[in-house]
Amino acid sequence: MLALVIFGILIAYLAIAIFFVRATLRSAREAGLATKQRWVRGGLVALVFYLIPFWDWIPTVVAHQYYCATEAKFEVYKTIEQWKAENAEVVQELRYDPQAKFTQIGDLERFPLNQRIASERIVAKNIVLSVKRESARIVDLKSGKVLAQYADFRAGYPSLGVGGAAAWKFWLKREGCGDEALRVGSQFASYASAWAKLGREQK
Repeated sequence: MLALVIFGILIAYLAIAIFFVRATLRSAREAGLATKQRWVRGGLVALVFYLIPFWDWIPTVVAHQYYCATEAKFEVYKTIEQWKAENAEVVQELRYDPQAKFTQIGDLERFPLNQRIASERIVAKNIVLSVKRESARIVDLKSGKVLAQYADFRAGYPSLGVGGAAAWKFWLKREGCGDEALRVGSQFASYASAWAKLGREQK
């Protein structure tokens, strides 16, 4: 239903824009302006109607592509096998708690994957227009060392309380960086799941 409403608004807006462009051309013709001048006036009116809803479209696409190319990453500083070899004495004691809850620590949302390892997600923030930076890390709670981390970027505005993500100005919606199967957020999620699985494996 919301999609139909938004589509209807866009069609009505387009109709209004066409009306004003044609009215501008007609007025310019009646004023005796040359053809080139008439089209310049009509083009300026069309440009104004375009910029009202779409002024941030190209800047958003460019910014999203820029940050994806320069800052998006998934880095593993220590594999699970390496960590297990260094902490063999505690591996059998690890447990995954399905009832574990997030805890808020400043801008961090911490979720324990077992007694030693936690996932810490930094609250997403806008960095330019509607482009948001998402980042998280896997940490060893005892040593404080970061075992892996990622940074990803999405774009789009909230839905004003209705509909799905980016329902308002849906044309600005951009998913995470990279191909769907290789997105850095997906790679990080797989790495975090492996830590949770390690806890599940213990009896």
